[in-house]
This record gives sequence, structure tokens and C-alpha cells, in this order.
Amino acid sequence: DILSYNLSGMGCGASLLALDLGKNMLQRRRFGGKALIVSTEIITPNLYLGNERGFLLQNTLFRCGGSAMILSNKWMDGSKAWFKLL
Repeated sequence: DILSYNLSGMGCGASLLALDLGKNMLQRRRFGGKALIVSTEIITPNLYLGNERGFLLQNTLFRCGGSAMILSNKWMDGSKAWFKLL
């Protein structure tokens, strides 16, 4: 059973929504399961190449990047985990 959700177009804030979605899905799953969350932020299409200082702010605040995480609700995976969602 593989469920796939696409939260595109929401920017970096979608990472928090994806974490919450994964956590809620695993809480409702009775037997051990895993959730893979992949998040990216790409500013290249909106990169400002001009010289106006007011518009250059977005180039310094937002960058390209990505992350991935695996969530699990298996008890045995807890000893290997680096972080715990509360």
C-alpha cells in the first residue's frame, strides 16, 4: 500500500504540512509503517537579476535546497532515531 501526496506550489511551508500529514497518517495506521517525506525549494525561476535593492531581498532570504526524512511508527525504530516527533 503506497499513498502519494503532492503539496507543490506551497513553498518551504509545505515541509511542515508534510511532516504533520505523515505523523497523522502513521498515528492512524495500526501496524508498523513508514512515511518518506521529500521537500525542495527552488527559487531559480524567480531569481532577480537586476540592480534594484528592494528586489534583491528575495535573493538573500530564499535559496535552493532540499531535504528528505523517513518517519516510522515501529517501536524498534525508536532506538535508531535521531529525533522524535511529539
